[in-house]
This record gives sequence, C-alpha cells and structure tokens, in this order.
Amino acid sequence: MPHDEQLSGEKSLAIIHQMISQAKANITDSGLPWLLWGTMLILASLSTYFFISTNAENLFLGWNIFGAVTVVLLAYDALKPKRKKVKTYIDELMMLVDIGFFVCIFVIILSINISVTPGNGFGYMLMVFAFQMLIKGGAAKSKALIVGAVVNWAGAIAVFINKEFKYDMLIMAGAVLIGYIIPGFILWAEYKKTNNISGN
Repeated sequence: MPHDEQLSGEKSLAIIHQMISQAKANITDSGLPWLLWGTMLILASLSTYFFISTNAENLFLGWNIFGAVTVVLLAYDALKPKRKKVKTYIDELMMLVDIGFFVCIFVIILSINISVTPGNGFGYMLMVFAFQMLIKGGAAKSKALIVGAVVNWAGAIAVFINKEFKYDMLIMAGAVLIGYIIPGFILWAEYKKTNNISGN
C-alpha cells in the first residue's frame, strides 16, 4: 500500500510538472501578431493622415481596407484546422480576453458611426489596445508589452487633448510603432533565441 501511495505521489508530481510546462508553453509570445497588426494599424493611420492632407474624397479608405483584411484573417483563423490539444485555464482566459477586445473595438467603431467623434473614438481604441497589451504582457512576462501598454495609454490622452483629427492619426501611428512594432521585434528576437530559430 505505501508503495502504491509513493507511485501515486510521483504521478501527481509528474502531472503537476506537465501542467506547469504546458502553461509556460501556452503563454509564449512569438511577437509576430503584434508586428502584423501593428503594421496594418500604422498603414491605416498614415493613409488617413495623407488623405486628409490632400482633401481626398474617401478619408477612411485605409481603415476600410484594414477592416476587410481583419475580417478575412479572423475568419481564416476560426475556420482553419487546429491541432488537438488540452485547453488549459490560461488558454481559456486569453481567448476570453481576445473576444472582449474585439467586441470593444466593434462597439467603438459603431459609436464613431453613431455619435462619437472620430478623434475620441480612436482615443478609446488606444485605451483598449493598451488594456489588451497589459494583460498579454503580464501573461507572457513581457516588459516590452507592458511598456507598450503605457505608451498606448499616453497616446490616448494625447488624442483627447489634441483637437485636429489628422494629427490624431500621427499620434496613433506613433503609439502603435512604439507600443506594437518595437515590442513585437523584441518578442520575436527572444522567441527565435529560445527556440533556436535561424535568422536565415
């Protein structure tokens, strides 16, 4: 009987160790999603600044394209075959964070089309970006993402203070560059180093 208890204890420790290893693997961030979304956000912001400066007819063409590409990418991610794996608490929590993030963005976009000024709307977007980055940065233990969250909050305040919308787009591009792109490169470099991925 004591022998069985010893084996049971060893199995329990092995299971706990496996769960901890799985949790660590699940919160690894390659940085590539931040680079992808950051690049799209910067292009949309700068295109809007350019269209406003040139008195173009469709000021939000860049954001319309961004929205269409986002829908395609989300649909692809939802429909693509996924590897079967045991979902952990961390997996489920991060999935809820992502769902909450996209719902908030949808509501903000809706509000811009109903009653909120575009400038304020994009300020709210930066706030939501920052909140997501803080949670993801904490989960991945990434100081770069947490700093990026602070930068995006500062960008939101700057947008609310600024009164001319076209400069809001420059503020947004700058906040995303520092808050998304730079942490994305840092995370990608760390990910390559950890997983022995060659740069070639």
